[in-house]
Formats: sequence, C-alpha cells, structure tokens
Amino acid sequence: MSQTSRTNHSLTRRTTFRHWMAERVRWSDTDMVGHVNNLAFAAYLETGRTHFMYPMVNEATGERALFLLARLTVDYLDEVHWPAAIDIGTGILALGRASLRLGQGLFDGDRCVAVADSVMVRIDETSRNSAPIPDWARARFAPYLIDAGE
Repeated sequence: MSQTSRTNHSLTRRTTFRHWMAERVRWSDTDMVGHVNNLAFAAYLETGRTHFMYPMVNEATGERALFLLARLTVDYLDEVHWPAAIDIGTGILALGRASLRLGQGLFDGDRCVAVADSVMVRIDETSRNSAPIPDWARARFAPYLIDAGE
C-alpha cells in the first residue's frame, strides 16, 4: 500500500482542525541531510497532543482525566528546513468508551508536512487500569470531533 493511499487526507487540510499551537524549528532539529528529522516531528506532535489534552489534567478545574499514549502512526509527507515555524493542528477522529483517536496535522505555512493518528487511553490514576471517559470530558472533547472521511 502506498503512503498516499494510507494517509487520511482530511488531516492534510488546515480547515479540519479547531485546536492549534505553533512551534519553532530549532537548528538542533535538523539532520545531516539538512531537513528536520523524524524525532523532531514526533516531538512537535507530542507538544500538540499535550497542549490539547492539558485541560483534562489541569489542577485548577478540580476535574482530572489522565490519558496515556497507546499508539502513534505518523505519515511524513514533505521536508521541513530550518528556520521554519510549524503549526500543529489537533482534533478527535473517534471517541470510544475509555479511549480516543487523535488526528493531527503539521503545517509549514499552508503546506502539510506530516499527519498523525494516535490512540489515547484514559486510566484510573490509582489502579492504573483503563477507565471510562467521564461525561464532563466528553463534553469538552465534543467541539473537536473531526470528520475522518477521506
């Protein structure tokens, strides 16, 4: 199967996402070829996921729902070079009983350079077992549901 046929093309469009954050490409993010390496792409995605999920564990709200990364798939679509500013779009592809699928896009200007599909599992902080996503968290996630269609 080719890279193009696996890529969720809705994630390559800026209009898909309602949650955004920006990250600057550091010189140290580049490799011997002169482009941003795959580990830096993964770090940008992690920063976007963390920023998106932070309200679920923010102590100020008194409500906590801890999620752990269970799976991450990245499709690298194009090169990025230093210096650049990367915009990270994040949304929810699917919301299950105790897990959710996040979709993300990395953009250099209008150009989508990578997309990611990840699974986050809610855990009980005491037992460390999976736990249902509470209704208050579902309500906070609802505006970020995106169409996973091609």
